[in-house]
Amino acid sequence: MKKLFWLQFFQGAGISFFFTAEFARFLEKFPIHELPWVMVFSSGLLWLAGFAYTVLEHRISFKKFNEGIILLMAGSMLLVRVGSNIFTGDWFYFFSLSWFYVLYLLNNLEFWGIAARIFDIRQSKRLFGVISAGDIPAKFIGYTLALVFVPYTGTLNLLLLGVISMVISVPLFRSIAKAEKQHFTDPHATHAVHVSNHPIRSLYNTFSSNIIVRRIAVISLLASACILLVNYGFYAKVKEAYHDDVSLARFIAMFMAGLRIAALITKTIFTGRLTTSLGVQPSLFITPIVLLLLVVLTLVQNSMNPDEKMLFYFFGASSIAIDVLRAAINSPVLLTVMQPLPTQERLRAHNIVKGIMDPFATLFCGILLIILFRIQQEINLLTISYTLIILAVGWIIGIIFVNKEYLNMLVSTISSRYFSQEEFSLNDNLTLEKIKEKIQLGTDQEVLSILNMVGSKQNPLSTDLLRHFIAHKSDAIRLEAIRLISQKNIRQLKEPLEALLDKSQNKMITREAIAALCKLSESPALVSGYKSHPDKEIRNAALCGMLSNPHESIKKIAEDELGNLLSSEHIQDKETGLDILQEVRNEYDHPLHATIIRGELIPSLSRKAIDAIGKAATNDSLLALLSHLPKHEKPIISALLRAGSNSVPHIEQYLYQHHPSPALASQMILLLGKIGGNESRMVLERLVKTQPVSLPATIKALYRSKFKAPPATRAILEDLSRAYLRYGVEMLYMQMALKEKGQAAELLYNAVQIELAEIRELLLCLFGCLYDREKIRKSRNGLLANQRDTIANAMEIIEVTVRKDLSKYFNILFEDSGIEERCHALRSLFQEKEYNALDDIMKRILSERPILYQDWTKACSLYVSRKYRVAMDDVYFRKYIHSENQLLQETARYAMA
Repeated sequence: MKKLFWLQFFQGAGISFFFTAEFARFLEKFPIHELPWVMVFSSGLLWLAGFAYTVLEHRISFKKFNEGIILLMAGSMLLVRVGSNIFTGDWFYFFSLSWFYVLYLLNNLEFWGIAARIFDIRQSKRLFGVISAGDIPAKFIGYTLALVFVPYTGTLNLLLLGVISMVISVPLFRSIAKAEKQHFTDPHATHAVHVSNHPIRSLYNTFSSNIIVRRIAVISLLASACILLVNYGFYAKVKEAYHDDVSLARFIAMFMAGLRIAALITKTIFTGRLTTSLGVQPSLFITPIVLLLLVVLTLVQNSMNPDEKMLFYFFGASSIAIDVLRAAINSPVLLTVMQPLPTQERLRAHNIVKGIMDPFATLFCGILLIILFRIQQEINLLTISYTLIILAVGWIIGIIFVNKEYLNMLVSTISSRYFSQEEFSLNDNLTLEKIKEKIQLGTDQEVLSILNMVGSKQNPLSTDLLRHFIAHKSDAIRLEAIRLISQKNIRQLKEPLEALLDKSQNKMITREAIAALCKLSESPALVSGYKSHPDKEIRNAALCGMLSNPHESIKKIAEDELGNLLSSEHIQDKETGLDILQEVRNEYDHPLHATIIRGELIPSLSRKAIDAIGKAATNDSLLALLSHLPKHEKPIISALLRAGSNSVPHIEQYLYQHHPSPALASQMILLLGKIGGNESRMVLERLVKTQPVSLPATIKALYRSKFKAPPATRAILEDLSRAYLRYGVEMLYMQMALKEKGQAAELLYNAVQIELAEIRELLLCLFGCLYDREKIRKSRNGLLANQRDTIANAMEIIEVTVRKDLSKYFNILFEDSGIEERCHALRSLFQEKEYNALDDIMKRILSERPILYQDWTKACSLYVSRKYRVAMDDVYFRKYIHSENQLLQETARYAMA
């Protein structure tokens, strides 16, 4: 990020020097009515430069190509400076000012091409705002320096400052290329913007086939044309006020610097608030409406007081306002409008808007201004004002069409990703009509996605929309709508549910509708009849709904009926009761449930009863559940997880009172991490201090539970971090001793590598509990990617996030370098004698020092002792004969045979 910023800073400053010098020289030499010819000429140069860039970038290596672009920009600036002394013809002034537009285009393509290679899509989204905002202070400083230097250097020598600035960016580029070598050497990097073998054809296909891209391109053209015309009118009056090149250059530099600082303030303070409060679509209208108001105000003022000076001031104000609004609001919002497009289409749309439509706008304005001057033989600001009104009205009409298609695009893309009502406002009638139309005509998948969006937030509008889903022709849609109404307790929709119940022939819809009505009903008389319904499935559905009803009188009716089923002498009735309990396990639990779990009456039903445990499980049910351990381990662990926070005190009690096997204890501790919440975290914090045997599982569970270490626990976790660093160093010394010592050593080497990976994971979990969890998560993902550049980036994050004495040793321990080199650097942490023989390492492993090794590592040691005849005392083998792990049992017997 820092290097990219400085790369852009120096290149932006260089271009600022070039523009200030050449624009001032042109205005001093020629009347302002010659400027449109520069626009026409530059549009051709832009298309040629863009075409050459598109073709050559696929034929030259990325590093060489972009370094060549930077050197071309610097060299061309130097050639313009030298050529100014050699070529005195008028054509050179036109060419040099036109070349500014090419430099600006090449700089954008080069810089964003580098950024696209280095960062992935998600990072690019976050980076775009930062870098685009960074362009403003870079240009501001560049124009400010031009303002300071021009009285001493003269305008022409500003070009040399531009060359120096551009040349300074070369070592910065090389530093970036060296640091990101992988991205720069791969010609088909996945992060590259241009992924097609025929980029021009891809751009054409995107433009011709995508309506919203075409409409955005048109309003972008109109926006650029308006800005060019306003600036042209303003500079026409500037030319009349300033006559020599130095005074012109100082004014241009001061004006452009002021623009940049105004844009920075607007973007920082107002842009986010405006777009958040107004929304994306209304924000597009801000710039053209402000332009229209300013131009109308200019015309009104001129009709009342036709003063040329006032006309100049009004055009100056318009130029400042529109340029600031374009940079701060119009451009960012246009990019936001393109966000719902697929990634590659969005990138191509950006290329179309910037690389094709801007030159078209330049050409259009150039030709228009030439024609107007030929007709009027003067630069008439009133004519330009009327032209701006026409263009601004066209711009506003274009925005209306873009917004209309934006709605269509949003609705059509709902099925491709999840939207909430935070992203998709229901307060607009047009939006509501589009959604209703999509509900009727869309595919089931699209309609289900809209249903999820509507259900994400409850209000009268979303409730009204749910009526359309209930009346949908698809059974699947109606079924999901009924479940959503039941889940959200939307009592206002009882009548549509009753109407659906009368008409539906689908048994599943009937059951779901009855369950929903019984859950939402407030009248015991209306639902009590269902408890004795002749259809068993309908009766069960009604009981499920009544048990979830918040009214105690209704719930009591169902509870009594369920009690009759669970206490019945018939197994079928008990099974029916358990089926009902399983349906409502997160809302209700029955007192008889615990008895059935214990299997005191009918043992065969206990497994079914275990499956009926949920968030509503009572203490009796959970105690009955734990009484089965260590049998039925998997279903019981799953049931405890479903019970959530209710099971936490029972898990803690079981760990302390029953002393389960290490494997079962680890599973139960990890379960606490999955459950999460304050209660789980408090239990895990106590386990860290009291259960050292289960430390690996406890550390992982703490991280999983999003534990943030309080001051009282920080010292304990930091001490654990230091201990695991020492353990990791010992593993590294084992590997150094095992390196290149035959097949037996290789097997153990790989097993120890697994232990090192486990230590790294535990350290990262500890760091996540101690420091910035989100940064550690990113670092962990980078390390897991197991690529050299991502590992380096991950370690950089750890270095700036974790306290120095821990991060330093962690990075040395796990960096991608030679074992001997790392061992030497970590010598102070190794407190044991160096390993000289294979049996020393095996004895250390089988003695389970300094850590509790994984079963695989111990099994490898047992296997090697027999297979490769490594002499060892049987005392190291005996304790594994009765291990719970079958692999260890069999390998121990093999070693002792």
